[in-house]
Amino acid sequence: MEDIVYSASPELRRPRHFAAKAMLDLRASGAIAWRLFRSNLRIRHRRTFLGYLWLLLPVMGTVLICSYIHSRRIVSIAPTSLPYPLFVLSGMILWQSFVDAINAPLQQLTAARQLITRSRVPHEAIILAGAMEVLLNAAVRLAVLVVVIAIWVPFVPSMVLIPAGVVALVVFGLAIGLAVAPLGLLYDDIGRVIAMAMTFWFFLTPVIYPLPSFGPLRFNPVAPLLVTTRSWLLGWWGVSNGFLVIVGIALVGLVAAWLWYRLARPHVVSRLG
Repeated sequence: MEDIVYSASPELRRPRHFAAKAMLDLRASGAIAWRLFRSNLRIRHRRTFLGYLWLLLPVMGTVLICSYIHSRRIVSIAPTSLPYPLFVLSGMILWQSFVDAINAPLQQLTAARQLITRSRVPHEAIILAGAMEVLLNAAVRLAVLVVVIAIWVPFVPSMVLIPAGVVALVVFGLAIGLAVAPLGLLYDDIGRVIAMAMTFWFFLTPVIYPLPSFGPLRFNPVAPLLVTTRSWLLGWWGVSNGFLVIVGIALVGLVAAWLWYRLARPHVVSRLG
């Protein structure tokens, strides 16, 4: 593969060329992303003994701890619409899909740092490969949730909408992750800030407790996605206005983050090189 030299000159001097090149790279990324995705899976399975169990152990640990705290009334939690262990399990699976999506762009690009600075592989292919991993991990967790649901609550047709809610959370997470990726490639502090921010954000999100009827927590942008998706476990076919608004913001934000990354890419690569 030929080496490529990036220029740090402003790409928006020729906006049509910028847009055409972006679309060309995006179209070329699908097949490359699939090969990278399969390669990453092979490497991951060679280096781990427990495999996909690692996707479930943190979630199940949180469910057990929260269920114990709830049963002992150590912390007062308002009544939930689902059995509390199932409420926490569903919330953790949805939340973890969102967190994985935020982390994926920076993790993938950091792991492929040599590749993005010395080859013609579109960066979009690396990011898409990460998105595929996030969706696969989410699918594995959802399969476990389906088994638990089959044991605990009766099936309702609205449950078929749950994957759409997961995709919405992944898109929102990718938009955030891609927006911060250029800075994260240059400064390791960004990755640490993201990890710390996710811890605080977790406790501000109705993952292990129901959303309050009023208060500032209702303005959490993840809340409509998580609450609406979890409500589909109960047979509710509706979609809240907040859900639609956040999905729209996520889609626009993902495109904007992609274009922002394209603009920042020459400067990032020149610094990394």
